[in-house]
Amino acid sequence: MSEAPDQYAGISEIYDAWCLEVQEDIGFYVGMALGTGTTVVELAAGTGRIAIPLALSGYDVIAIDRSEAMLDLLRTKAAEAGVTERIDIHVGDLTSPGVEGTYDRVLIPFRSLLHLADDDERLAALRAVHTLLTPNGYLAFDVFSPTPADVQATQGIWHHRDSGAKERADWHRTDGTTHVEVEMRGRTTTLILHPLPAKRWLELVEEAGFEVITTWGGFDGEQVRGDGTGDLVVIAQPA
Repeated sequence: MSEAPDQYAGISEIYDAWCLEVQEDIGFYVGMALGTGTTVVELAAGTGRIAIPLALSGYDVIAIDRSEAMLDLLRTKAAEAGVTERIDIHVGDLTSPGVEGTYDRVLIPFRSLLHLADDDERLAALRAVHTLLTPNGYLAFDVFSPTPADVQATQGIWHHRDSGAKERADWHRTDGTTHVEVEMRGRTTTLILHPLPAKRWLELVEEAGFEVITTWGGFDGEQVRGDGTGDLVVIAQPA
C-alpha cells in the first residue's frame, strides 16, 4: 500500500461521534465470529467500533490499523470497557498487516478497502488476508459504490448528521477518486476513496484465491443491485 498521510489523524477525536449513526454492520461482524476457534483478526480496526463489541461478546481480537491516533483511542476505549486483555493492537496496513499465524476469521469493516488506490493494492490486501486464513476460514468485508440517486442527492452538498458532524462528497472526480470532506468541532479531513462496481470487487476476490460464499446488497441480506452500485457485503473462503 502506498505511503500516504494519515487521513484519520485530523478527525480521530471526533470519529466516533461522526459515525455514531452507523450501527447496522456491528451485529453482522460480531455474528461472523460465531464458531471460530481462533482469535478474530480485524483490519482497519480504527477506534474499535467492531473490535470492542467483539471483545465484549467474549472473542479475542487482533486489531490492526495504520493510524496511531485511532489506535490510541482504541486503547483508551478498551480499557474503559474492561476488555484490554482481549484486544491485541498492532500498527499495520491492509496490504501488510504485520502479524503471523492463521486464523478462522478476518474482518475488514466499514468500507475500508475503498482506501486502496488501484487493483495492485487491492489484490495485495486480499492476498495478505488469504495468508492469514485457515483453509476453512472466512473473510468478510463491505464496500460501497454510489448509486445514481446517491450522486444526485449528495454531490457537493453538505450533509449534517445528528451528532453535529457534517460531510460533503465529491463523487466521480476526473482522477477516478471520490473525496469525502468531514468537519466537526474544528476538526477536518478529506477522505480519498476509490469505489468500484460490485462485479469488479468479486473478480478481484476470486483472483486473489478466494471462493465467494455470499454477497448481499446490505447487512439485512438485500440483493446486490444489478448495476453494481450501492452496498456490497462479501463473505469469502480460501478456494
